[in-house]
Amino acid sequence: MRQYVRIVAGRFKGRRLKVIDQKALRPTSARIRETLFNWVGGDLTQMHVLDLFAGSGALGFEALSRGASHVTFVEKQNRTASQIKETCRRLDLTGAEAQVVCRNCLSWIKQDTQLWDLVFVDPPFGTLDVYEKIFSSIQPRLRTDGLVYVEQSKRITINSQPFTLWKEATVGEVRFSLLTLNDR
Repeated sequence: MRQYVRIVAGRFKGRRLKVIDQKALRPTSARIRETLFNWVGGDLTQMHVLDLFAGSGALGFEALSRGASHVTFVEKQNRTASQIKETCRRLDLTGAEAQVVCRNCLSWIKQDTQLWDLVFVDPPFGTLDVYEKIFSSIQPRLRTDGLVYVEQSKRITINSQPFTLWKEATVGEVRFSLLTLNDR
């Protein structure tokens, strides 16, 4: 069965992204993406975005559609990463705009040296231990005014240290949050 998600706004508005039928792949809904980008604000120009556990790439492609200058998608499943690369080709994205990395997020982020304005953290819901590891790894890689978006099951609580909760909402089974390093 073929599944798709649509880009909500921006230069790719209405474009469909193919979603591979794979266990634990849970694309972020249009409703949640719209809320997230309303929180972040309309101007993503010059933002460097990191999409960890990229899956369908919906969050990263939405950021590119809304003006982000570059998105790095990190996805460890080869088949899923290949689908993100195919979507980049279909959208005519250049290497300067989008990079797809097929690796484990934790090992990749440890060797990454870039600074990020916005980081998406959306691991499979069954992986509780990964949040704290990711947070401690991305903290030195986040710009001072950077933001971290997190998705989790509404049934769990995570320790978001060293970050501060700025915004939070729940839709269905998903709790999603926007975190900062400093109070806004």
